[in-house]
Amino acid sequence: MVAYNAVPPGATLVSARICGPLFRKTTFGGASTPGATMTIQAVLSRSQLKWDTYMFLGNQYVSYSLTDNVIRVGPRGIDAGWPGLRDTQFADAIDAAVPFSYRPDPTRLVPPPEQEYIYIFKGDQYVRYDFQNEQIIYGPLDIGQWWPGMKDAGFDRDIDAAFLDHRDAGMSIFEDTYLFFKGDKYITYDPRADRVSGGPFSIGDKWPGLRAAGFDRDLDAVVYRIIPPVALGGPNKRQCYFVKGDKVLHFDLDEWKPLTDARPIGDLWYGLKGTDYASTKAAPPFPQVKARAEFRFHFNNPGETDPNPYGSISLNLKDGRHFRIWTQQNQGNSTPARSTAAATMNLPFTAADIASVGFWVDEYDLLSGDDFLARSTKDFSGNGSYTVSADDGSVTVDITIT
Repeated sequence: MVAYNAVPPGATLVSARICGPLFRKTTFGGASTPGATMTIQAVLSRSQLKWDTYMFLGNQYVSYSLTDNVIRVGPRGIDAGWPGLRDTQFADAIDAAVPFSYRPDPTRLVPPPEQEYIYIFKGDQYVRYDFQNEQIIYGPLDIGQWWPGMKDAGFDRDIDAAFLDHRDAGMSIFEDTYLFFKGDKYITYDPRADRVSGGPFSIGDKWPGLRAAGFDRDLDAVVYRIIPPVALGGPNKRQCYFVKGDKVLHFDLDEWKPLTDARPIGDLWYGLKGTDYASTKAAPPFPQVKARAEFRFHFNNPGETDPNPYGSISLNLKDGRHFRIWTQQNQGNSTPARSTAAATMNLPFTAADIASVGFWVDEYDLLSGDDFLARSTKDFSGNGSYTVSADDGSVTVDITIT
């Protein structure tokens, strides 16, 4: 699989990192909470089989071993450790991340590629990311459009925390459920039915011990963990850790009760003691947002009503940097964006900083070979429509920057 980028080889890429490496998660496009404690902003337990724990803080992350209580990797920049995010809005910080839900097939000798897929959320957008091949598979896309029920539940933006609960139902059968937290509410999402399956529920009403500990709203992250069975053939134990500020609370998902009260992060995960991930210092200012952008993409191949585009579209800046606004890998007929797509995002630069719009978009065609839709640039002159054509079609981007 080839990753196409509308960026010249050797060019410098831009992330939305502006005012220092760390900041407090906040509302969509808003300012940081004055005096808020700075710790863990988002967490990913990467795979149902490995359960590597990645903790994110601003544009940095660590890989942490819950078993050995040590940092395996980091602190390291997201743009260095997650190169597929390097020139996107997800390089400066993320809101939440969850692994892709799939059913292991015991008849397959090689695990499916979906084992390494991840959903990463920020604001009202998300991407699907391939951890193994270090690339965005597609996105950013609108959460409310592609996650049915999330908009009606009020969870189509500014997610506080999320995790995938991988419950052992016996006989090598697992039941997966996504849990999303926002404010004082949470919802459940069924990845098989692809829809919200429950909620919004009150965190304090449904999770015993969290209200008394002050963890019934505005969570920063949730760490999910599976404890392997002691005896052969026994059930896995499911646990999670709620993170808020510089405190963490350990919870038993099987017994549905807290295992500890709220404790300093460094006391429970002592491998983080002395780092920013267990700090009690006030959060620095939120990175400066210089503009807000809305993009609408139109993919056209005359004579075809349902093209399958792949490639990337970027904003090329006057200082030589680039900022990717749309990416989609060649996945045959499984691509989510076919004739149209849309994205909204904050920009760490203004419209005056943009020199051109770069297109590198092809179309999957099983019968006659892949088609060229757009492989060129268009000078940027302000809000409006930008169209680039190639041998077999064209791509138009409607840009509104405020």
